[in-house]
This record gives sequence, structure tokens and C-alpha cells, in this order.
Amino acid sequence: MASQNNIYPLFFTLERVRNGYILTAKEETGGLKEAEYRKEVVSEDKINARIGQMLHLDAMVKERPVVFHVEAVGETTYQFSSEHPSDGLTEAKLAYVHINGKDIKDGSILSLLIKDTDTIEVYGIEAERAAKSNSLPLVRVNGVPILSFPNTKDGKKALASCVGRTLLTEISIRQLTDWYLSHKVLMEKEDKKGKQT
Repeated sequence: MASQNNIYPLFFTLERVRNGYILTAKEETGGLKEAEYRKEVVSEDKINARIGQMLHLDAMVKERPVVFHVEAVGETTYQFSSEHPSDGLTEAKLAYVHINGKDIKDGSILSLLIKDTDTIEVYGIEAERAAKSNSLPLVRVNGVPILSFPNTKDGKKALASCVGRTLLTEISIRQLTDWYLSHKVLMEKEDKKGKQT
């Protein structure tokens, strides 16, 4: 059996498929040649045993603890997504889409054409689906996915091919902020009796 120094750190990728998993890990060569990554299909009932084999518990030295740090990171999460802090404008955009997108009956998705930046933005689960299926960069603000397209002929073609039916609303940043301020519920404001208005 290979020594502990050759075993760890251990990196492998699991991909769930219909009746089991595809496991990608470095193959064990015993140090005779450079290890290469190898894929194997593992059935649902054997995956736990296979991961146990990969941990090489039999190679552990008695009374010397080994700490396993397990961190599962979805590949698309770290490759195509970046988290941004929320600001007033983003909150206004999300609120506008949330409120005005409720009444769309034909299955279309409300998208905003921001006049000031000349970009088209799609929000929510549709943005996430489109980004994942087309390998597009996705931005998250407070966990909400946002996908942007340039307001050009090619940008509109990409929007139509990725998202499908969209209801495009042209709006300026000033109109968005004015709308948001007029619709925002001010919870911190109280009347004389101490009740929130």
C-alpha cells in the first residue's frame, strides 16, 4: 500500500447520473508512473463503499489521527458565478421584476432593458437555467442570479436563444429608483401609537 503522504490530499469529482455516479479521481500507480485522472461508473448501492476505499483507512498509522476536511463545491458555482453585495439599484430592479412579472400570463419572462447602460438583464431561476445550459457568466446579488446581455442585434439573438420568450421592458435607472421609492414599504416609520405603517 502506498504511504500516507502519497494518498493525501485526496481530490475527486462525483457526478450523479440516472442509476449511480461517475467518479473521477487519480488512479493509483504505486509511484511507478505519473498518476492520471480516471473515470469510473459506480452504482448507487456501492458508492459509499467506494468512497471508503478511496480514503485508505487501512493505511492509517495507529494512534495518529488524520483530519478529513470535506468541502463540496459545485463546478458551475465556482466557474461561472460571482457574488456581489446588494445595493439600492439592484434591490429596485429585483423588486420591479418581482412585482411586474407576476401578471404575465403567456409564460414569458420579464427582462429589463436598462437605457443608461444599454444592457438587457434577466433575473431569477430563468437566468440561472440559461447560464448553466449555455455556459454563460452569471452574477449573484444576495443569492439572486442575474444574467446580462448587450442591447445589440447579437445580444438580442443570444437572449432569444438562451431564455426563450421574454417581455422586454425599457426603463431608465431614474425611472427604476423613482418607482422603487414610491412602492417601498417603510417598515421603520411608525405612527404616534407605536404601530408600524
